Amino acid sequence: MRVSNRKILCIFLTTLLGVLLFVCLFNLMAPTVVFAETSDVLEFIGDGVTKPVTLNLTDLEAMKQYEHVYSTINTWPSKRWYMAKGVNLRELLALAGIKEEATIIKFISNDGYDVTLTVKELLKDHRYYFPGLKDNHPSDGSIPGSPEGSVEVEPILALVSAEGSDNPDNMNDRDALLLVMGQRAVTEQTNNLFLKYVSRIEVLTTAPEKWDNPKANIPSGTVVPVGTEVKLENKLNDADKIYYTTDGSTPTVNSPMFNWSASRWENQRDDVDGINQSIVVEEDTVIKMKTIGPGKEDSDVVTFTFTADLTGKAVDPTKVPGGPPTEVNLDRNTIDRPVGSTFQLEATVAPFNATDQDVTWHSSDTSVATVDNHGLVTVVGPGTAIITVKTVVGNHTATCIINGPDESESIQDELIIVGSQEEQTPETPVEPPVLEVEPEGPEEPKEEVEPDVDLTALERLPETPSEPPVPEGRGQYLAKRENFAIDLTTDAAMEQSSSQVWEVSQIPADTVPLPLQETQNLMDVYAAGTFLFFLLSGAGKRYAEYVKER
Repeated sequence: MRVSNRKILCIFLTTLLGVLLFVCLFNLMAPTVVFAETSDVLEFIGDGVTKPVTLNLTDLEAMKQYEHVYSTINTWPSKRWYMAKGVNLRELLALAGIKEEATIIKFISNDGYDVTLTVKELLKDHRYYFPGLKDNHPSDGSIPGSPEGSVEVEPILALVSAEGSDNPDNMNDRDALLLVMGQRAVTEQTNNLFLKYVSRIEVLTTAPEKWDNPKANIPSGTVVPVGTEVKLENKLNDADKIYYTTDGSTPTVNSPMFNWSASRWENQRDDVDGINQSIVVEEDTVIKMKTIGPGKEDSDVVTFTFTADLTGKAVDPTKVPGGPPTEVNLDRNTIDRPVGSTFQLEATVAPFNATDQDVTWHSSDTSVATVDNHGLVTVVGPGTAIITVKTVVGNHTATCIINGPDESESIQDELIIVGSQEEQTPETPVEPPVLEVEPEGPEEPKEEVEPDVDLTALERLPETPSEPPVPEGRGQYLAKRENFAIDLTTDAAMEQSSSQVWEVSQIPADTVPLPLQETQNLMDVYAAGTFLFFLLSGAGKRYAEYVKER
């Protein structure tokens, strides 16, 4: 019986050694996933600074440290706290000699991600910590908290931080250097701007672009039945948020927001319409709206008017098929971008309720520019190319010149021939004639209010009132959402979905996806295999014999 137990022990130990060695061999053969490491060097570059500098972690630790709790909301949207301690960004930029004419600041992480903000939104706008962020609902970011008791906070690069906590004891350096900023309004979504592992800050004097004007799903000037739901949209529906009013006032960051939940989450939650609530037309309605988001200037203010039909004869246009497409338009007819850059073209099929909205995309020269199935243009080489979008039904087309020469009359002729339509107004989305766009001018005087807290110092810097007003129109919204429930999952996949069917075309055949980085040493694999063989056949056998003899 004793010998039998020894045999069993011998077999068990030999098997265990074999399994362990097999696991080691498998790990050597499997690809190694490389994770980003915390940043210990910070570099300032760009034509917006007078003295580019490089600071190491020791330099940053020696500087005065700023510590505060920040309130923030992500694009799901969910509310959360952030405890952070680090170096004030104003001091860092002053050290690099930021110029008066600097307009854009780009933060780049050591894992390839980046966040772009305007100097105005980062350094001139007031940003706050809202201790009442979680009032009215502890986690749902589409239900506003209270702006009362707001405290102005500074944008920092955090050396230590704690996500989801307001306790300094929970801070660690896992995400350093971490960009952290406050909120300009208690509803502003800033968590998506908290960039980890910042290693480079590029300051530029380039004029910021404007965000694209938002649109409504029903043409302005339409007579609609009472109860018709109007939905708003812009090009991305992501970090570019639509703020609107229905009382005739000009929308600001404190106004009601339409697209609370970003488009990236649409395929992961079934309650998007409950979060991004439509505007219900109960009477004659004037909607003023504009796009506000990070890294660009606000869009123009766009006005849509709707007449409520009290006779009961009008039909909801969103529920009536509009027939086949009659035309298609692009939001740009010219694009000038450097090689390697991208630009998202947006196609609009008319009528708005056409029964078939499908389009295809084509590039006249794929060595200059390619276009994917959603209209994303990538400039891949020098020269000029023409991007054409065509409706699947009716073959209606619109075109856009990519990097055309200054004098492009011949190309314009070609454009018109290829496009089979008149030249479009540059940089202006096509809207019904009754739509009113209010050009930017001197800002209207604002009432003085208490500071608002904003969590990401990387946002535009419009002058904000000293006392944050409660966002308009959401008090009634709270009453309507008493039974609201939300799946408060954490950030998941970031892929955007599209409601239209598209066709990919003109991608070069020699374009291949980049493989994941792998760490593999064949010599180590062979050595491990040889070692495993000899151990199991030789050492293992001798060990068994040794145990047996005892």
